[in-house]
Amino acid sequence: MKIQIVIIALLVFPYKKRLLTQVSTLDSLLIETLASEFLLKTGLPGLSLAIGKDEEIIYAHGFGYADIEKKIPMTTSTKLRTASVAKVITATAIGRLVTEGKLDLDAPIKNYVPYVKPMYANLSTRQLAGHTSGLSHRPSGNGYKKKQYKSVQESVEIINTPLLFQPDSEYKYSTNGFNLLAAVIEGASGKSYQEYMKEEMFEPLNMENTYPENINAAKEGEAQLYYLKNKVLKKEKRLVNGSYKLAGAGYRSTSIDLVKMMNAYSNDLISSGVRTDMFSSHQLNNGEKTNVGVAWRLSYDPFGNKTIEHAGSWQGARTVIVYFPEEKLSVALMINATCQIFIEEMAHLFAQLVRKKPQTRTSVEHLNEEVQLVFRSTDGEQQFKGNLSLEGTQGVLKADSDGFLKSNKIFFLGSKDDYAAVTAYGLLYLNLRKKPSLIGDLYVYATQNKCNPKEKPSLVSINALE
Repeated sequence: MKIQIVIIALLVFPYKKRLLTQVSTLDSLLIETLASEFLLKTGLPGLSLAIGKDEEIIYAHGFGYADIEKKIPMTTSTKLRTASVAKVITATAIGRLVTEGKLDLDAPIKNYVPYVKPMYANLSTRQLAGHTSGLSHRPSGNGYKKKQYKSVQESVEIINTPLLFQPDSEYKYSTNGFNLLAAVIEGASGKSYQEYMKEEMFEPLNMENTYPENINAAKEGEAQLYYLKNKVLKKEKRLVNGSYKLAGAGYRSTSIDLVKMMNAYSNDLISSGVRTDMFSSHQLNNGEKTNVGVAWRLSYDPFGNKTIEHAGSWQGARTVIVYFPEEKLSVALMINATCQIFIEEMAHLFAQLVRKKPQTRTSVEHLNEEVQLVFRSTDGEQQFKGNLSLEGTQGVLKADSDGFLKSNKIFFLGSKDDYAAVTAYGLLYLNLRKKPSLIGDLYVYATQNKCNPKEKPSLVSINALE
């Protein structure tokens, strides 16, 4: 992995009393500290965070700014772009239709979409949602971005490229496929896509702040969108119209609404059998598993927990929703800027903070040691020296490199050997042990892990100098 190093200006962020919390005071304080330190380290404008457990919101808070210029704070009611998290919003509606007996995941979509082009007619809902259909990611050209699409059929008609491969022979991420899935929802339900989403999804789940974005008619409470250029945070002034890919990336929502959506997977909205099917990996014709079910990505966190998740990245947005099915625990993060952040890993670390766990560690405390670090990237290994100091629940990892680990705060997560390192690429998982000398590993692992990320090589290894 090649990581580019950037230095960005720090911003001063407002503090607002959290909206609500059912977690301990210590965990609440650490969540807020990590979120605030993340914004300071990266220079990003704002972050909205919500955590749900057993169909209740147990923590929700906004950090930084929804609008820097007007000094409007980010809150949990601020509406941000979902980017590709819209795909699992659409997938949840598909699960409801399957539960109702109105949709067969493996039937050809021509059964539901009479106007579908012949070359796409025999694709199935499962293939489209699992990205094995052979469809390209986007339509060809750029003209399709210049209008406001008024119907799903209009957005289907712009898909005009031949299949890239025989269905189920490969995996290739495709937003185009979700335009077709919106048409499938219309055919199966007898309602327009937007009507079905509103009446059968958003209203039953109490998702009051989720709706199609219209850049020509912005709603109150929508976050301004930003990006980094030459290490400076800039505002997006020419927003791309996302109506051409509504079902795949075109919504505005809140972190609380994304957590509420996950209640569909623990109540009667989606049956247990359909839920199991949606959370099972698709298998290619050669027997290889994709680690993607019906839109959902299947993965593991570094604490050994199975995760069901999806992230998004688009103009002015970086988002993720992570669900831990064995605990009925959900974490949603939304950032109002385009950025290179390992956002799934951040959500995993916030989830660890709210779990019931012993407040112990293996003697890595009150520590100040010189260390050797080995950084592994696509350019090969690099070695440099550093210093790792810990006092109480926090510390600093410094290195004699100009890389992204030059000076990074670290925080104990409340469980054995587990720490978070605050870096320019987000909160990364740091595992520290002392047996008898200090050793450790910093991990970058993104998504669709087929095993615990700690079973794979770390990005950086740490060893105390003799």
